[in-house]
Amino acid sequence: MVEDLETSLFLEYARRKMAFEYDNEEVGELAVKILSTLIERNEAIPDETLALILGISATEIRRVLHVMHKAGLVGLIRESTDQYRYEYKWFINKDFIRKFLIQHINDVAAKLMRRINTLSTTTLYICPTCFRSYTLDEVYEYDFRCPRDDTELVQADAPSEIAFLTSTVKNLRREETG
Repeated sequence: MVEDLETSLFLEYARRKMAFEYDNEEVGELAVKILSTLIERNEAIPDETLALILGISATEIRRVLHVMHKAGLVGLIRESTDQYRYEYKWFINKDFIRKFLIQHINDVAAKLMRRINTLSTTTLYICPTCFRSYTLDEVYEYDFRCPRDDTELVQADAPSEIAFLTSTVKNLRREETG
């Protein structure tokens, strides 16, 4: 399967997210196989069919699909098969991937904007070892030493960091609209 940049970013995000969620790299790889199959087929597919295609138990496929659905990585539709039964089908398409990536970009940009706001309104100190930041009140409380690793805290270079983060947010916004 030839992947475009959006698809490869999406698959890499999914692989890492699922591997982290289960603390297991194999689950991350299984998630990529499932997503790749859904992308290649470009149709909604029942979990039992995915299990047959991939040669993996339907229970394992379902377990991963439900976590991916909760994380917004796959969509789910319910179709009536007869009067009393429903079939659940999983899907993903290019529009879905694009919307997911735009939402992710917006989330990252919002976090960066909060950091810019904090840097603009508060004096921050950074631990050069663990990179945690502390307010001036906290620094006085900790006697200018990191409470985690006892390293001397240094004042953040707010103007440089604000300039860098502002540039990063602009680049993210450009990617979002591009």
